[in-house]
Amino acid sequence: MRWIAYVVVWLSIAAQAAAAADARVSRPAPAFASVYDWTGFYIGGHVGAGFSYRDWTLATGATTEAGDTVLLGGQAGFNYQIGKLVAGVETDGSWGNLKDENFCSDGRNTCWTRQNWLATVTGRIGVTYDMALFYVKGGAAFTRSEHFITAPIPSPPDERGTSNRTGGTAGFGMEYALWNSWTMRLEYDYLDFGSRSVAMSNIATGQFAESILVRQKAHEVKLGLNYLLNPGNWMPVPVPPKKSSEAAPQRIGLPAPLDSPPFPSGDWPLGGSQVIGAPDTAVGPLMKWLYDGPNGQAWKDSHIKIYGWGEIGANASNSRDSLAPAGYPIRPNKFELDQFVFRIERLPDTVQRDHVDWGFNVTNVYGLDYRYTIMKGIFSDQLLSKNRTYGYDVPTFYGELYFPQIAEGMNVRIGRFLSVPDIETQMAPGTYLYTHSLLYIFDPFTQMGIVNTIKLNAQWMIQFGAHAGNDVAGWEKQDAKFTPMACIRWTSPDNNDSIYPCVNSINNGKYAYDNIQMFVSTWSHKFGSNWNMQTEAYYTYQRDVPSIFGPLPIEPNTNGAVCPFGEVSCFAPAWAIVNYQNFKLTKVDYLVMRNEYFDDTRGQRTGTQTRYSNHSIGWGHWFNAWGENTGLFRPELRYEHSYNAAAYDHGTKKDQVIVAADVILLY
Repeated sequence: MRWIAYVVVWLSIAAQAAAAADARVSRPAPAFASVYDWTGFYIGGHVGAGFSYRDWTLATGATTEAGDTVLLGGQAGFNYQIGKLVAGVETDGSWGNLKDENFCSDGRNTCWTRQNWLATVTGRIGVTYDMALFYVKGGAAFTRSEHFITAPIPSPPDERGTSNRTGGTAGFGMEYALWNSWTMRLEYDYLDFGSRSVAMSNIATGQFAESILVRQKAHEVKLGLNYLLNPGNWMPVPVPPKKSSEAAPQRIGLPAPLDSPPFPSGDWPLGGSQVIGAPDTAVGPLMKWLYDGPNGQAWKDSHIKIYGWGEIGANASNSRDSLAPAGYPIRPNKFELDQFVFRIERLPDTVQRDHVDWGFNVTNVYGLDYRYTIMKGIFSDQLLSKNRTYGYDVPTFYGELYFPQIAEGMNVRIGRFLSVPDIETQMAPGTYLYTHSLLYIFDPFTQMGIVNTIKLNAQWMIQFGAHAGNDVAGWEKQDAKFTPMACIRWTSPDNNDSIYPCVNSINNGKYAYDNIQMFVSTWSHKFGSNWNMQTEAYYTYQRDVPSIFGPLPIEPNTNGAVCPFGEVSCFAPAWAIVNYQNFKLTKVDYLVMRNEYFDDTRGQRTGTQTRYSNHSIGWGHWFNAWGENTGLFRPELRYEHSYNAAAYDHGTKKDQVIVAADVILLY
C-alpha cells in the first residue's frame, strides 16, 4: 500500500504547482520531513558488556562468583509498524568469556564456572519519535554453563557438572535510524535463569559425586547496528514551511558569564539539570556529519544527539607504587586510557514556553575512570570483588520532563545522575584539570532517584528530591536508604556571582556503603572577562563507622575509622575546601591554579588519619583534530602534602609530586 501514499503525495504537489502556474504567483516548493518506516525484516551485529552472576549452595555452605567480559554477537528479527507503535519479534546471541572463580565454602577448593554464550528469543513493542524507536522487550533466555570444583592443583576428587539453562529475560532500549536501511541501537537486558540443581561428577572417573544448587542471572549492555531489509524505509511527507520571521532560539534569562571555549563550561556549576532557558547549540563532529547528510533535517528535528570522547593520559611522579589518595590517575609513571565515552541524549527544550518537553541521557564509560563512577549494584563486582584496573560503567541513565508552566520552568530528572553541585565532574571535557581535588575524589559520585529543578526567576533557583544513597542502587537492600536532598542557587543580576548551597545527602547517617551525610556549597565570582574563581567547601560525616582495630566488618571499597582506643565504632567527620583561579589567555587557551585543604579527621575517607593540602597549576589548550576545537591538551604540575601521617605511595611518603598531561578527542 506504500505506493498509494507516494501517488497521493505527488498528485498533491502537482495540483499545487498547477494552481500556482494558473495564478501566475511564485511560491516556494513544499518542505518535506523524512518519516522512518520500521516495518520489515532486519539483521545485525552488536558489541557490548556482559555480566554473569552465579550463587552456589553446597553441602558445606554457600559462595558466589561472577564473570564479566566483552560480548560480540548478532541479532535478527521482524518489525511491524502501526502508526507510532512498532511490534516485533527478535532472536539474538552473544559470545564472550564469562568465566570466573572463587573459593568454595570449605575455604580450600575453588568453585568456578565456564560460560561462553547467552541467547534470547523475545517479543518487543515500542513507540516511535521522529527517527527514534523506544522499546521494551521480554521473552526466553538460554545459556550453557560448566561448573567445576577443583583443588589448587589437579587431584582425583575434582568435580565437573554441566547445566543447560532456560530462563526469562526483560529489557529496554532505543534504536535510531541513521541512513537508508541502517539503524543503531543501545539496549540493556536482564536474564534470569533461576535456581537449578546440578549433578557433579568426578572428572577422572565420570561417576556421580554430589548435587549442588546454582542460581544464575546475567546482565547485558549492547551497542548494535542493524540493516533493515526494507526498500522504502524513508517516506517523504510534506510539512508546512516555517515562517520567515522564525529565528534561532535565544537564551532566556541572564547571559552566560564565561567564554566556552576556552573554559570547559560557559555557566557556573549546576548539577541535576541543564541550565533552564539555555538553548542546546552544541554540535560535535559526528552530529555535524549527520546533519550534513541526506537525512540531516530529520536529525535536527529529533533533538537527539550521539557523541562522546576519548581521553588518554600519562604521569611521572616521585611515588613508585601508588598515587592514591590522589586521582584519577592512580598508577605512577604510567600511560593510561582514562575514559572512552559514548553518549546518547536528548535535552528538553527549556527555551520554549508552550508545551511539556522531554529528554533522556545514557552515558557509557570504559577505562580507568570507571573506578570513580561505579555504583554498588550496577556492574560493581568488577571493582568491589575483582579490583580490575579498567572497567565499564553506565554512570548516567535518566529520563527528564520539562514543565514550562511552573514558575519560569521546572525540570524533573529520574534515574541515575551525577551528584550535585560540584565544580568538577567525572566527564573529562567538563573539568578544568586532568587530576582531581581530594574534595571531589572522596565525595559522592552518582545517585539514583529523582531531582526537581525549579527556576523561580532570573536570579533564584531551587532543587529538591530524594535518592537511594550515595553510589548505591535502589535495589541494594543492605545499603540503600531513602535520602532527601535540597539545594538553592542565587546569582547576581549581572551573573558575576553565584552562591549554590546544598544538602546533598541526609538520612540516619549510620555506616553503610558511602553513606556520608553531606553539606556543601560553591561560590563563583567573575573578576573580569579573563579572570574568574570558583570555591567549593563541604562537611561530611558517618555514624557508627567500624574501627580499623575492631571486630566489625568493613565494606569493600570503603575504609574504617581510626577510632579512640577501646571503641569498636565511632563518629567519622571530614571537611574540605578547594579554590580554582581560572584565567583566559586566548580564545583557545586557559590557565588554572587550584589550591585545596582536606581534613580526614578519622581517616575514613582517604584511609589515612591526616590533614592534606594540594596545589596544582595547569594549562588547557584547544586544537582542531577533525573539526574546530575537537581536541583538548591539559598539562599539569601537582604537589601535595599530608601533615599528620605518611599517606602517599602506600603510606611511605608525606610529599608527592606529579607531572601529568592528558589529551581529549571529541567526536
